Amino acid sequence: MPLLKRKSPEKEFAIIGLGRFGSRLARRLEALGHRILGIDNDQRVVKDVADEITEAAVLDAMDEDALKQVDITSFQTVIVSILGNFEANALVTSSLKKLGIAHVIAVSNSDRHREILLRVGADRVILPDEESSYQLADELSTPGMLEALHLSQDYSLIEVKIPHGLIGKCIDETDGYEVIVLLILRGGELMVNPEPSTRFLADDILVLIGEKRRVAEFSNLQ
Repeated sequence: MPLLKRKSPEKEFAIIGLGRFGSRLARRLEALGHRILGIDNDQRVVKDVADEITEAAVLDAMDEDALKQVDITSFQTVIVSILGNFEANALVTSSLKKLGIAHVIAVSNSDRHREILLRVGADRVILPDEESSYQLADELSTPGMLEALHLSQDYSLIEVKIPHGLIGKCIDETDGYEVIVLLILRGGELMVNPEPSTRFLADDILVLIGEKRRVAEFSNLQ
């Protein structure tokens, strides 16, 4: 089975369970510029999304050996979205943590199930009616994000920690990302509409506005 060529783990996600929530999340993350491995045991649902994401695999995620074959341990974040089978959801979540996955996000149908998933090792559990797949995709795409205001499906205003790759650079060096730096919070002081010549410092917090994909690229600068 072909595997993803690993370049930037922070920009790669595995999604186990390609039902309505999982498939929408996979498509959205791919559209935002990430490399996605989608996994499901139903060949039909895998086929439906296969042409729209980096890689899709038909396998039983409860089989740890099968997960190892797709190099699941190379992913820092794996989302488990097996909503139709809670036992499988819990077993897969537990197995991923035992395999050493740093960040396992489980999707749950109820508060009671959320409690159990947290106990078996999930780092975070979400309810689909509380957090849409689009909102989760936008959040995962933007490391260091503190707050976000979704202006539309494609545009947002966010508060984010300074990306490591921008420290020491000037604002005018970021023009190619088509992201507007509205504010800089620095040492308790607020800089409104900072000058293009302003250099970013390590402890800066930025307020940005722009297209979500461009904001995600900006926030991932290393």
